[in-house]
Amino acid sequence: MLLRRGKLLLVLLGAVLISCVQGCGTARTDVGAPDAAPSAVRETPWVGEVGGAGTDAGEYKLRSGDEIAVSFLVDDSLNCRTPVTPSGTVSVPLVGEIMAAGKSAGELATAVEEAMGDYLLDPTVAIVIVEIAVQPIFVIGEVGRPGRIEARGELTVTGALSEAGGLLSSGKPSSVMVIRTTGVEEATAIRVDVTKILSGRDFSEDIVLAPNDVVYVPKSVIGKVNDFVDLFFENIAPAQLFYLRGYSMAHLGGGVGVWY
Repeated sequence: MLLRRGKLLLVLLGAVLISCVQGCGTARTDVGAPDAAPSAVRETPWVGEVGGAGTDAGEYKLRSGDEIAVSFLVDDSLNCRTPVTPSGTVSVPLVGEIMAAGKSAGELATAVEEAMGDYLLDPTVAIVIVEIAVQPIFVIGEVGRPGRIEARGELTVTGALSEAGGLLSSGKPSSVMVIRTTGVEEATAIRVDVTKILSGRDFSEDIVLAPNDVVYVPKSVIGKVNDFVDLFFENIAPAQLFYLRGYSMAHLGGGVGVWY
C-alpha cells in the first residue's frame, strides 16, 4: 500500500510540475519572525506633537479610540484631552465637534486653528497624540499562527503576516486577500501580491491595514494536491480496499487473489 501511495504521489506531483511550467509558478516565500508572541501588541514608536498650521508630525492618521491633548498658546484654560469618538470626531472647547479620523496630527491642528479663528486672535494650537487605540486585525489561512492580532498604530500586510508566524509552504503569497468591511454588511476584497513586496518590485502592494481587516492567505496548488492525497488515503482508499476485498472473497473464493 505504501508503494502504491508513493506512485500516486509521484503522478500527482508530476502533473503539478507540468502545470507550473506551463503557467507562472510561484516559489515559497517566508515572511517574518516565527518566534514573535502571537498576543503581543505592536507599538508605534513615536508620539506626535504639532504646533502651528501646516506642520505635520508624521504619516499616522487618527482613528476611533485614539486620544489627543489639545494645548492653546494664548489661553491654557482651553486646553483639554479628548478621545476620537466612534463617529471620528473630537470635542474642542468653543467650537464643539471637529472631524479627526483620517487626519494626521498636523492636519487636525490646522482644522482646529481655522475653527478657533472666530474666537481667538492667535489660535495657534499644539496637538499631542497621547494614546493610540488598539486595533484588531485578523489573519487566517496558510500562516503559522492564524488568529487575532492586537496592533497599535499602522500595520501593513507583511507586518501582519510576520506577527502571525509567517507564510506556510502551502500558502500562495501572490494571491493574499485583504477583506475590509466598508459598511453594514458591506465588504471589499483587495488582492495583495506579497512576492512583489519581498522582491522589492512594488512596495505599494504592502498596504496599511484598517481596524478589523481580515488577511487571508489561500492555499497554493501544491497545498491543494496534498489535501487531496490525504483525503484519498484517509477516507476514500480504506472504503475502496474494503469493497475490493469483499468482492475478491465473493467471486474468487477464500483468500485467493485478495489485494491488500
